[in-house]
Amino acid sequence: TKNREKLLEILKHEACNSCLGRQFGMLGHGLTNAERGEILRKFASKLIKSKLKEPDACRLCNNFFKDGINKVSRNIVKKLRNIEFDTFLIGSIVSNELEKRQDELWEKIGVEDVETIKSEINRELGKKIERLTEKKFRAKNPDVTVVVDLNADKIRIEIRSLYIFGKYKKLVRGMPQAKWVCLRCGGKGCTYCKGAGKLYKTSIQEIIEKPLLKAAKSKRSKFSGAGREDIDARCLDYRPFIIELVKPVRRKIDLKKIEKKINKSKKVKVKGLKFANREAIRKLKSAKIDKTYLAVVEFEKMIDKKKLKELKNLIKEPILQKTPLRVVHR
Repeated sequence: TKNREKLLEILKHEACNSCLGRQFGMLGHGLTNAERGEILRKFASKLIKSKLKEPDACRLCNNFFKDGINKVSRNIVKKLRNIEFDTFLIGSIVSNELEKRQDELWEKIGVEDVETIKSEINRELGKKIERLTEKKFRAKNPDVTVVVDLNADKIRIEIRSLYIFGKYKKLVRGMPQAKWVCLRCGGKGCTYCKGAGKLYKTSIQEIIEKPLLKAAKSKRSKFSGAGREDIDARCLDYRPFIIELVKPVRRKIDLKKIEKKINKSKKVKVKGLKFANREAIRKLKSAKIDKTYLAVVEFEKMIDKKKLKELKNLIKEPILQKTPLRVVHR
């Protein structure tokens, strides 16, 4: 009896089959809301003994599920046309008008068994985009996220970063690990940085990122290393790193080929490039990695060679390295 009263109340609001079925969306499985709404409309027709037709204009969705969804789907496909991806997620921002109408109806019928309009929009758009692009809908870590803003009538595409793990050697001194943007001008160029926008001509990050950005059609990168080394030091064994390519248009890139391009440099060598994920950065940063140093020590006066034997005591336990005062504030 309660659901019958609820059904008849919803029909007063001139709801399309999708919006009608959504108010009972949590009841039963295997049906779309449109199919559920059609069945409910036929049932209501028998109750009142009068044929109830689906209205030409739906007050609850402004005919989004009849007409608007196809237009939005086509526009999404256009936006995605030049982006390489295998998986996607749909998100939506419902217009204030539709939110208000939904809330007004829920005040009368309650929220038991209902599905939100945003949930249905996301799901039904997802189905259409799957058919049109032959790509897969994925809720977790999709390659692209499509945000449909019905309030502003806009579509925004968010592209997940590409993460690439590798190891590098730094063969020369006088070069930082990451791009060192001028703090005085924020990279715009000033007298202090002589218009360059950065304090050093190049960096390990810039040498590694150059062929990667070009291949992925990305405009910038973020660099994470397993610890840092001084600008005036070399790193003659391989140090792990992860480089993040922000908003890549291409995802399927040949890392072996790119590795060879990077290794043409006389300043940096890399090996073991492979795709990673965001979680790998946390693991890299928290890892405790042993380091081996080669030091040349110069004494002001002669040293008793017998005393040098005491240096062997150093290998009995690890030497704990403190962060240099120069960078400890970071």
